[in-house]
Amino acid sequence: MTAVTSLSFTSSQAVGLDLPLAHDETSPALARRAAREVLGEWGLSEDAVYDALVIISELATNAIEHALPPVILHLRPTELAGHPSVLIDVTDGGPAPCPGHWAASCSSSEHGRGNAIVAALSEQDGYCETSQQSDRWAVGPRSVLSD
Repeated sequence: MTAVTSLSFTSSQAVGLDLPLAHDETSPALARRAAREVLGEWGLSEDAVYDALVIISELATNAIEHALPPVILHLRPTELAGHPSVLIDVTDGGPAPCPGHWAASCSSSEHGRGNAIVAALSEQDGYCETSQQSDRWAVGPRSVLSD
């Protein structure tokens, strides 16, 4: 993982997607559906879109299971070594005092791989956490480099 970094977005930046997510188990699927449409428009290959959707799902699930609301998905088009790419960023309301229902109900062998999956699929990733907000981001996916 790269150094701890914070990303911030304003309405004056490039075209992108800012999607507030409900703090429930339906949100990762909603995030994937909304993202699929814009990622194709930004010129990512099908393989890159698939990998980006996995990253989005992992980051959204992590925020919903381990953080407080609000959870917001931010996507921004970018380039990686001359290839269309995406900056994926999920912000939330900071660490929750206890894990969400799903994480609390299963053994440690059934969860805990999300950060490793994000790191494996992205070219860069990082996070910043305060008592009031968490920000987890990734640039990639790495598969754009093989297109």
